Amino acid sequence: MKDRKLRLLAVLLTMSLLPVACSKKETTTAKKKTENSDYEKHEMETKDPDEETEPTETTEPSQRDTSVRYSPTPTPTPEVIPILTEQDIQDMNGGNALIIRNDQGNVSTIVGRYFHRPVADEEEAIDAIRGLQELLGIETGYFPFIMYGETFNGYTYYTYRQIKGDLTVENATLKVVLDPEGYPCMLQSSLETNLDVVAPALKIDAAGAEQIVLNRVGGGYQVFSEYTMKTCFVDDYHVTRHCFEVITNNPDGSISFDMPYIIHFVDYDGSYVKSYPTSYLPTDQLADYGNDSYFKDLEPTERTFTVNRNGENFTFSVPISYNSVDGKYYLADPERNIICADFYEFEYNGHNLVFESSDDPDSWSENHVITYYNYIKSYDFYKTFNVYSTDGFGMPMLILMGYCEQDGTPVNNACNMGVVDGWSLFGASDVNTYCYSLDVCAHEFTHGVSGFARQGNIYANEYGAINEAFSDIMGNICEMYMGETSDTDWLLAETSGNTMRSMSNPYMYNQPMYLGDPYYIAPSRQGLYGVQDNGGVHLNNTLVSYLCYKLYANGMSLYDLAHFFLCAMEMHTPTADYDDLYGIFVAAAQLSGNEAAIPLITQHWQDTQLFGDRSKNAENFAINGYQRINVPFASEDVAVRCIVSVYYASTGSIALQALAQPDGVASFLIPADGSTQFIFIIEEYSDEFWSSQIGEMGLDTTGAGWTTDANSLGIFTMDSGDIATLPTYS
Repeated sequence: MKDRKLRLLAVLLTMSLLPVACSKKETTTAKKKTENSDYEKHEMETKDPDEETEPTETTEPSQRDTSVRYSPTPTPTPEVIPILTEQDIQDMNGGNALIIRNDQGNVSTIVGRYFHRPVADEEEAIDAIRGLQELLGIETGYFPFIMYGETFNGYTYYTYRQIKGDLTVENATLKVVLDPEGYPCMLQSSLETNLDVVAPALKIDAAGAEQIVLNRVGGGYQVFSEYTMKTCFVDDYHVTRHCFEVITNNPDGSISFDMPYIIHFVDYDGSYVKSYPTSYLPTDQLADYGNDSYFKDLEPTERTFTVNRNGENFTFSVPISYNSVDGKYYLADPERNIICADFYEFEYNGHNLVFESSDDPDSWSENHVITYYNYIKSYDFYKTFNVYSTDGFGMPMLILMGYCEQDGTPVNNACNMGVVDGWSLFGASDVNTYCYSLDVCAHEFTHGVSGFARQGNIYANEYGAINEAFSDIMGNICEMYMGETSDTDWLLAETSGNTMRSMSNPYMYNQPMYLGDPYYIAPSRQGLYGVQDNGGVHLNNTLVSYLCYKLYANGMSLYDLAHFFLCAMEMHTPTADYDDLYGIFVAAAQLSGNEAAIPLITQHWQDTQLFGDRSKNAENFAINGYQRINVPFASEDVAVRCIVSVYYASTGSIALQALAQPDGVASFLIPADGSTQFIFIIEEYSDEFWSSQIGEMGLDTTGAGWTTDANSLGIFTMDSGDIATLPTYS
């Protein structure tokens, strides 16, 4: 079990490295202790800045503390902090440490001890990070500040965010885990390097940035000006960018499914930089807005309802609350602080709260009351593991019914909407039955839990697929653990009548079982812009979620599975890729007492080809019945501006389209039956946003070059099990 406790809310830990004497480590320390300790539930004390207090033990749920806000950290006594090498860390752990580096060569994950002594709190934990600054690539002055702390099975987790001056660095999160003896034993980092760049002069203001976004995206978009802010992030070329961050609605919400907003970045000079879907809003997630007061006059009673769920009658009970002030009944639960309201009024009318009420406690929309029920069950599932609401600290939940566009058009969707005005927010549609399934509501609830844990979100490519995998996994575990399904195939949304995915047999719904198979969507720069399921965020999530089914089939209980994946979510940061996730899963197995699962986890990573250079893995992978085609591009600039289209020669209809992977090669499989013929075309555009097409070339009859002459286009038959590399396109 797990105990989430707030510790020193948002106390800055941006101390300069200069006062700290540093030296190369010369001696090794104790070998990492591997045995797990028994779970002890205890209170993590919140320090008063003016007095010392002793920690106390309690069995009460934690409460958010807003009394300590951005107070200066006292100057610590100078200490010689060893600057470690990778070999030093291996020596500390008898050669058994797991150290993972990111694509830039910096360490991003460590599983094993990496400091020479125990640490007492989140401030001392930063000392351990100082010793890793060369391995992590962190520059002086850009250390993170603490967000919150928690305990789990005797281990302590700290979550930090990185800042540059007065700007929080986008998606730059650090996780530090202490073992029961107080030694730092696990680290997962999305901290950014190359931050020592002077911000350029402002040529636009916030309003100008918003207008640039609207000019770029066209109609159907609404800017939420209250979230427009300055920020700092490192772009895809590893260049620090000072930008305005602008949030809009997501008109393609039904396609992105879970992400109701789009985050846009505009340079200080007025250049539109990038965008991606999100449910993570730049609000103060730890601020207390006093929303508890909405529940103080409510008197709940259990009422029983029967609805038709996928052709069968389903009977359930929920709390219906009477308000003695107005004499009305509400879809509200004052015990869990969950309440339902109107989507349109909140989203498009200045966050106006029109709570769902009735004069009759038994008269409600069938869709609304079962949605309410399933979010209560999701809450109770996580409460079993001592996680109260999506933040773990009991944040009130607001379920917005009637998800729609600004013109009132219903959106065919269900979504987590992040944190707004101190509410953990969810949207539910009136035009589908997705929320009739507990696994769907628990999926959305999990987006809230994992989003708070990550403190950031990049909803595209590998990062987005991992995000979706956690939600599918915990959604299905919740539904099965709570006894709400007879499904044994680990399906998603099966009780809604609109099944979407299978975790036990991904091929059932055209999802991949391994990297590079016929259903795999290769990651791409355009994945950030909503193309090809945002780089396969939903489709590719089975590369990870399939592991959950394997663990279950291998004998792990639902309870242990929930512990394991919840532990992993708490160690996950926004830019953790599949390599990092392997390390996270190994650590989660150790910390949750499931070490026996590590060989199966390792075998799964090998079978799915998730280790190492995944672009090359896909390019070198052949399969019977298909031919692998690789199309290299001369430069990254050219690659991101092109689309490879494959057409059936007999009909001229399109067979598939492919985009370049991060290594600048488009790689894909084409069915090879010995007779079907294909034509290859490359469309080139003016920029990576495909603003306007500037050229088109096809593979010529020799297969050795690209031509603009339509009469010279080659027609090709595929060879089963073969790999072919086409000429470089420049």
